[in-house]
Amino acid sequence: MEFRLLKSAFSASIIALVAPILASSPAFAQTPSFFCGAAGGHPATIAVQQGKNIPVILWLADNYFNESGEDAITRCTRVSGILNNSQPQGSWENIVTAGASPTGQLIICAANPQDGSCRLLYQVPKGQNAELARQELLRRVKNPNVSIAPVKVN
Repeated sequence: MEFRLLKSAFSASIIALVAPILASSPAFAQTPSFFCGAAGGHPATIAVQQGKNIPVILWLADNYFNESGEDAITRCTRVSGILNNSQPQGSWENIVTAGASPTGQLIICAANPQDGSCRLLYQVPKGQNAELARQELLRRVKNPNVSIAPVKVN
């Protein structure tokens, strides 16, 4: 009986020492989940990473995408859902893409692996490089961090 108790205590000690190391390694890192919340008085797509709520996209303008009839809260909710449902099996680089709308507006979207469609996340601000905008969002989505300011969508 005493041996079993010692064996259990030893096993528990090993697990207590190894679990934090495994949890912090990239292979075992928790994939963030996303929801629409608020940050700085604006709707924000927020990542939940290791128990922390980290703003990823700050939705500043209510009339951002008038053609769709979406206000900032509707966009925030839609985009948060797209990111949540787009959790990559491999890499976010294969999901978050840059392209152009039918009207020629540069956009950032999430690729749908089933049919290859592009689900609009947001329009790239005029004068900004679409690939740089994509990289900016990828940096925040792949590794949400409170020290990195969210992407601001006007």
